[in-house]
Amino acid sequence: MSKPNILILGAGPAGVGAAYQLTKLNKANVTVLEMKDTPGGNSGSFYEEGLYLDYGSHRLHPACDEAILNDIKALLGDDLVLRPRHGRIRLEKRWIHFPLKASELATKLPISFSMGVGLDMVRSILPKAKSKDLNQENFATLLESKLGKTICREFYFPYAKKIWGLSPEKISVVQAEKRVSANSFAKLLKKVFSKPQNTGINGLPSFYYPKKGFGQITQALASEAEKYGANFIFNARVKKVETKNGTAHSVQANSNGKKHEFEADYIWSTLPVTGMVKGIDPPADENLQKAANDIKFRSMVLIYLFIQQDRFTEFDAHYFPGEEIPITRLSETKNYSDTDYPENLTAICAELPCQFEDDVWNMGEEDLGKLVADSLKKAGIPVQSTVKNVVVKRLKHAYPIYNTGYEKKYQLLDDYLSGINNLLVFGRQGLFAHDNTHHALYMAYSAVDCIDDEGEFDDEKWEEYREEFKTHVVVD
Repeated sequence: MSKPNILILGAGPAGVGAAYQLTKLNKANVTVLEMKDTPGGNSGSFYEEGLYLDYGSHRLHPACDEAILNDIKALLGDDLVLRPRHGRIRLEKRWIHFPLKASELATKLPISFSMGVGLDMVRSILPKAKSKDLNQENFATLLESKLGKTICREFYFPYAKKIWGLSPEKISVVQAEKRVSANSFAKLLKKVFSKPQNTGINGLPSFYYPKKGFGQITQALASEAEKYGANFIFNARVKKVETKNGTAHSVQANSNGKKHEFEADYIWSTLPVTGMVKGIDPPADENLQKAANDIKFRSMVLIYLFIQQDRFTEFDAHYFPGEEIPITRLSETKNYSDTDYPENLTAICAELPCQFEDDVWNMGEEDLGKLVADSLKKAGIPVQSTVKNVVVKRLKHAYPIYNTGYEKKYQLLDDYLSGINNLLVFGRQGLFAHDNTHHALYMAYSAVDCIDDEGEFDDEKWEEYREEFKTHVVVD
């Protein structure tokens, strides 16, 4: 059989990773449709005021699959640097190192907090009455039963409310399992006291980062895929996926003001699962349309302050779990890439979760810049140099929202899309997965591995990979 024609929707890490691997292994003829004018999606970068900046805080974790990491190292060469983690988190109005250090947990936090954690730890090992209704378990009940009230009510619960816009009781237990890696005292103690895994700098927690911003990874993969024959079409907005007798066969898209139709043997989508269901033609039934409307993504406003000084602080990232400060995280790219250029100018990026088109989403640059400045002053790290410029970026689909009861609705959508022949849905947005970039790339490589020597897609093998994806836990 000749090589199949595969049409990939979306040029984020999953889409670009699949295009790269498909063409590198000569498994398919590949066309990629991307709504923006560059690859990368939320994991991309942009250039402003002489600085490469990311859409929020991004790192390539050493937990990345070895084969994928080796490919990235080969493509980026000396531009991929290994950096030590050097962040901090504001707890009880005090700063402690993040990732957590045992010494600071004991010496830098109030005695009342440490004693509360200690008592909670003792209670956690005592016999407990079994829950009357396991179906009623949620993010709050699981974490509080495992970690106690002190850590949950001072850290996890307010942070969760800020990130997902829901009270902890309204967040699915899946969120605690997928997003909170230290979701028990045993795991927390191991995380704090054990020697970090996959380290490369004096035994410290580390990460990989490209010198020209995190988006250099997807940019390099896309460029190499083009060399192998992949065709990238940018500024292309997908309007519908056409099916006949339960088989996907073509995609309609608008590009540069014109309508285009793309036919393919396989259509691989990394677009948000909700939009995909709504874009199938003939349309899905009312129950599926309702489920698609009920499944939500959290949006994000990113506010960049360009400050006339070499560095704002020595830290790569600052975390703000407390509700008194609206932003959730602050990152400084210069401390990720360890660059000194340009002199006397740095940029800090504040992350402000919101809902699409709410009051926060619609705030102007001046008001958002003031919000960040006020937040930092309140946190004890005021901006003391001249702010040269404020730039705002908005992400419509930042995080999947795992509210209680979402599972059945998502399953309806997933079963429906999985039942369409020659259509594959994967990636962070496609599988509604709160995953890291290395997880998205692993999904891409796994999908390519399911194309056999005859150009046929092995559905059973893909289902095995899907089960493996369920074990992925976000690396902080």
